[in-house]
Amino acid sequence: MFKFHKLALQNAKPQNAKILLFTIVSFIILFALTVLTFIPVQPAIYKFLMSMAMQQPIGSAIFTLVLSLLIPLVVFIFVGYQLIAGTIYTIDNAINKDKVKFKDLFSIFKKGKYAKSLKLSLITLLFIIIILILNILIGKLLQLGIVQLFTALQGPLSSSDHALGWSLTFQIIAATLQIFILSFVYWFFAILIINYTLSFVKNPSVGAWSTVKRGFKAIKNGNKTWFKFYLGILLLNLIVIILANPVSQLISISTGSISQTVAMTIIYIVSVIVIIIRLFVYYTNLLAIIQYYNKNGEKIDKSEITKAKTSEQSNQTDKVTNSVNNTTEKTKSNIERTSDNIQDTAKEKSSDVKDQIDKKND
Repeated sequence: MFKFHKLALQNAKPQNAKILLFTIVSFIILFALTVLTFIPVQPAIYKFLMSMAMQQPIGSAIFTLVLSLLIPLVVFIFVGYQLIAGTIYTIDNAINKDKVKFKDLFSIFKKGKYAKSLKLSLITLLFIIIILILNILIGKLLQLGIVQLFTALQGPLSSSDHALGWSLTFQIIAATLQIFILSFVYWFFAILIINYTLSFVKNPSVGAWSTVKRGFKAIKNGNKTWFKFYLGILLLNLIVIILANPVSQLISISTGSISQTVAMTIIYIVSVIVIIIRLFVYYTNLLAIIQYYNKNGEKIDKSEITKAKTSEQSNQTDKVTNSVNNTTEKTKSNIERTSDNIQDTAKEKSSDVKDQIDKKND
């Protein structure tokens, strides 16, 4: 279930810190672009709602709203997707044991790749819209089921001595299950997008639709390993969901009766821990998806993971050996130089003494 995760981490191990740093930098750039481009959206929505409420002409408000919504879409099409593809390209190089550089993050902006990436930007935007629609539909269905179930249980729960506690527990569990079920959709499309982006960065000359088809084929590869791999990704993500929702909520509730300063400190610490774990899980899943694509879903034996570890240890041993040899050679060279200098000095002094004796004899 987690074999692709282990192999990916092992293959990327020499450069893990570097690609993690590059991934975080890319995420910060994308996050900053998202925040900046969405700044005009809220005032535009407020202007539109006010125009509707006051029965004023809404032509100008609609134009402003549409324009404000187009800004983030245009930025994603022309900049955002290319940064994502560059990050995937960088990680793929690391997993394949190629040396990665910071400029690899911006490799898709090069001539010959950028124009072709625009089509994939539009396709990715289409998939994002599909994800949002599915999220709304599935969320509504789940919410309807939860409400009906809660209504059915409300009678027995209300007669209990701990009705409030049971009700709160039910809501927390229901919310966690709802997010977990929705994560099935998120991660499926995430795998698909990463797959066809990998296909593009590996072979930019292939057409956009052929690249997308290759993304689907990487899922349906005939090796019967994808479901277990997909389940492993979901289970790792479940850790993040549990920490970010029920655990964080329970900590917030349990700290309600203590000092607000202490409570806020605990909440901040928990939030930081959740963020760190979230980043690690997402990073590990991203590596595993790329590794799965590179292996085309072929089954991994334990010997292959062991071989990767042995190869890494061998590389480290070679580095140490080379370092020792270089140090030994430098030391040997320094000794030889010092010896030659001493001999030359001795010869010069001997010659001077001989000249002085010859002068005295004369």
